[in-house]
Amino acid sequence: MTVSLHKFSPGFFPGTGDVSDTGLGKGRWYAVNVPMEDGIQDDRYYQVFTSVLQEVFSTFNPEAVVMQLGADTMAGDPMCCFNMTPVGVSRCLLYVLQRKLPTLLLGGGGYNLANTARCWTFLTAAVLGKTLSSEIPDHEFFTEYGPDYSLEISPSCRPDRNDSKHLENVLSTIKGNLKNVV
Repeated sequence: MTVSLHKFSPGFFPGTGDVSDTGLGKGRWYAVNVPMEDGIQDDRYYQVFTSVLQEVFSTFNPEAVVMQLGADTMAGDPMCCFNMTPVGVSRCLLYVLQRKLPTLLLGGGGYNLANTARCWTFLTAAVLGKTLSSEIPDHEFFTEYGPDYSLEISPSCRPDRNDSKHLENVLSTIKGNLKNVV
């Protein structure tokens, strides 16, 4: 079973991943795509993430999880259009980890290198149950973390284009699709 929460719009790479894309052949119904619009922030993303994963966990009952943590979801990433922070992504990560399943964590995405490092550092600390100082320590690439030189990433003023009705329709479609899983 694969689950992917991602930006989906015409012309945006890879151009696949509509909620109706559910897999082919013996894999039909085992691909869960959660298409989102620009600007989604932490709380709404978490709400969608947990709603989908709750359905997937109860339907599919996985024995292990592979989780790709795309830092291109971060506010300010030049390639993606979401408006998230490491705090929001870590909430999703901890939701999965509380299941106590064998879990493999992978990095991915992230085209603002300083924010990618911030995100993955924050997530590593979350997995280890550690709280980090918000100050970036002095090192060879310290100047890349300006102007505030802190671990935090703040949401931008980008509007959230994900209206509730669209997301409710996506979730309803996913629930219907999962009824076909045997």
